[in-house]
Amino acid sequence: MSKQGKIIGAFGLPGSGKSSTTKEISKLLNITAFLEPEECEWGKAVKNREVIGSFTSMMWFRSVRVPYYYEADQIRKSGDLSIIDSCYDKLFYLYHKDEGLKWLYTEEDDYYDEIVSIARKDYSLLPDFDIIIFLKNSESVWREFIKQRNRVIDNEDDFKESFVLQDSMIDAVQKYCSANDCKLIIHEQSFSHPKVEAEKIVGILNAYL
Repeated sequence: MSKQGKIIGAFGLPGSGKSSTTKEISKLLNITAFLEPEECEWGKAVKNREVIGSFTSMMWFRSVRVPYYYEADQIRKSGDLSIIDSCYDKLFYLYHKDEGLKWLYTEEDDYYDEIVSIARKDYSLLPDFDIIIFLKNSESVWREFIKQRNRVIDNEDDFKESFVLQDSMIDAVQKYCSANDCKLIIHEQSFSHPKVEAEKIVGILNAYL
């Protein structure tokens, strides 16, 4: 295990293969992985988003993910490694205005100011990453991933148009890593088994551990 603890984060479009690839990376490195809940584990705040509203849905996911940051930070302080399958909460403030997010919320949302305020504070206050792996998809590969996972939200028209968000996410992660001495690996995903992609990533990742 590494003499110096680190938090590794996976980042990319929803549906870009983050959770499955992260899980395989954790197996190869024998480290703790923090993964977002599967669709079958989502609470009513998410499943009834159209009725309850996006803000409550977003806060449900936040309440699951944010504790991961602090657990990972404790692992880092102990000198070990861990990996989180989403950098969303830490980096969202840097791209929250992108048009590709209209499937999630718009400036007309009643809670828009609260969404931005929380994102700003999370960017400032949540523990930082040491290494981020950006899983870059071509549009064709992304659509294959989306077709394969087939979540309810994947069939919403606005979500289907959200591939444009990727450029803003890349800009955001580059800005963050440059400002925070965080190593950035941009991995071109292919539509293959997650273990195959993980092996490619670990080959590069080992140089930073």
